Amino acid sequence: MNLLKIAFRNVSRQKRRSNLLAIAIAFGVMMIILVNSLTHGLVQNTQTNFESALGGHIYISGEILLPSGRKANRIDNTAVLNAVIPQFSSFIIDSQKRSSISGNFIFRSKTTSGMVYGVHWDEEESLLNALSVVEGSLDRINEADAIVLPLEVMEKLNLVLNEKLLLTFDTVTGQANVGEFTIVAVTKDTSGLGFSAAYANIDYVNALLGLETDEYQSYNLILTSLSLVNPITEQIKQAIRAQGVPLKPEPEKEDVSMFSMAIEGMFGSVANEEPWEGTRFKVENLNDFMDMVTQVVAILDAVALGMFLIMLMITMVGLVNTFRMIMIERTQEIGTMRSVGMQKRDVTKLFLLEGLILALRGALLGIIAAMVIGAIIRIIPFPDGTPLAILLHNGHISVPLVPSNIIMVTFIISIITVLAVWSPARKAAKLTPADALRS
Repeated sequence: MNLLKIAFRNVSRQKRRSNLLAIAIAFGVMMIILVNSLTHGLVQNTQTNFESALGGHIYISGEILLPSGRKANRIDNTAVLNAVIPQFSSFIIDSQKRSSISGNFIFRSKTTSGMVYGVHWDEEESLLNALSVVEGSLDRINEADAIVLPLEVMEKLNLVLNEKLLLTFDTVTGQANVGEFTIVAVTKDTSGLGFSAAYANIDYVNALLGLETDEYQSYNLILTSLSLVNPITEQIKQAIRAQGVPLKPEPEKEDVSMFSMAIEGMFGSVANEEPWEGTRFKVENLNDFMDMVTQVVAILDAVALGMFLIMLMITMVGLVNTFRMIMIERTQEIGTMRSVGMQKRDVTKLFLLEGLILALRGALLGIIAAMVIGAIIRIIPFPDGTPLAILLHNGHISVPLVPSNIIMVTFIISIITVLAVWSPARKAAKLTPADALRS
């Protein structure tokens, strides 16, 4: 206990030098915590936005081969999924069956492209909670031709609530068709994915596409944990194969488009592969669309680690030089303490405690600074429609401070400080009382 008191006293004696070292340590701690928190928030927000926009964590779509050789996006063998999906019910929170139309919205002389998802409104509680309604209400969504439209489309076409809107598109068999919708609600499009998503009744969408009432184009699953996404995806693929049903060949990784799941098959194409019978399935997941974000995060983490290592090196050099100076300045003091009974190991402990106090003081200052700057960043609003929308949560950057990260950084700083102080501490301990008093 006496050593600890002496260590605190010694650190306080040279306030300017101690404060400069603590500030250097604090800056390194602050930077690594802030960058790691930003990357963590970036991934978290992107996952949440993709989950909301694409309707889940795992996406199962189907494709059939028409007699003409054209491929159509369609699941007509629903018995396969009815047999497979219950096997994973303990890992699934929610599921949605959806169909989609990609086409052009038309109102008077104006037109704009967009996507309409056909949904079972009574089964889409998570979607209803996620929609940010800015005009109208969701009370009329069960009407046959009702559509919930993004604000972006409303503004482009100069629409008002309750007006009739036309949509031109191709059916699953490649026939041109036109659908008429009534606008019952307008939502704020905050996905930032680069396309407008509207929602309508799946029965009406199926009728327009040429699908049967019980058919659909994709089956989306929401899992209990994001850590299960990849393993459950592979298990679902194996379960589908076990049913004797083919899976669509997977393209090379570099050829996978971020929005392939949303737009693939909407216009159909001529098959250039071996023919198949019935529905062949494609199983994708959230991580397939996160590759770009993961690469950005890896770069940011590498930059943060590089900065942190540079700061550690600067801090170590500063600590070694500082404690060498301290040893020289306090040589006679060390001799006096040794002459009255202080052991070599106590001198070593004293120097190490002083270094540890400086490290913990700097780490605490860095954590406080990171919390303050993080709080300031979180309150900065970004305008609607910003290209950064996919990275934001309700128009703001997220900077979640992860306790395990803070503990790890503090531990590393403490260990590095002890290692830096060890050499001067051992030299101080080796001084004999007589030699120290004569210097």
